[in-house]
Amino acid sequence: MSAAFDMPLNKVEGNAVEAKLFVALGNPESVESLMTLAIQLSKGMDAELVALHVVEVPAATPIDAEDEVLDHEGNEILAAAKQVAERSSKKVSTELLRAREAGEAIAGEAKEQGAELLIMGYNRPHSHALGELLLGSTVQYVAHHAPCRVIVQIPPPKHR
Repeated sequence: MSAAFDMPLNKVEGNAVEAKLFVALGNPESVESLMTLAIQLSKGMDAELVALHVVEVPAATPIDAEDEVLDHEGNEILAAAKQVAERSSKKVSTELLRAREAGEAIAGEAKEQGAELLIMGYNRPHSHALGELLLGSTVQYVAHHAPCRVIVQIPPPKHR
C-alpha cells in the first residue's frame, strides 16, 4: 500500500508495478507550484512522475501538422518541468500531446497509462462570484472522466 494515499499499487501477474502520478501542465506560470506538489506526492507514493502538456489544435488545423510553432510553448513548459524535477533529484518523463480538447486527452492518457493520481491546475479567469463557482471546462471534464483521483490546485487570488 502507498502511504501517501493508502492506495494499492498496480499489480501485473503478482509483481508490483510502480504507481504513476500524472501532472497536467497548462501554462508556464503554474509549472513551479504544480511540479513541486507532484514531486512531493510522487516521492511519498514511490510513484513514477509523468508531466503532460496538451496542445489544443484548432479544427481547421490537422492534428499531425508539422508546425514547430504549434508545439513551442508546450515544449518550453515541459523543459521547465524537467528543470524543477532535476532540482529535487526526481526523475520525470514528459509527454506532449495534440488534441482538439485538452480534457479528453488528459483523461484518456491517464486511463491508457494507468495513472494512480492526476494533478492539474486551475487559474481563476473571473473576479466575480459566478466565476469562482465554476471550474473551467478542462478541469470539469477531467474531474468527471479521469480513471483516478484528481487534485486541482487553485492559486490564491492576485491582489491589486
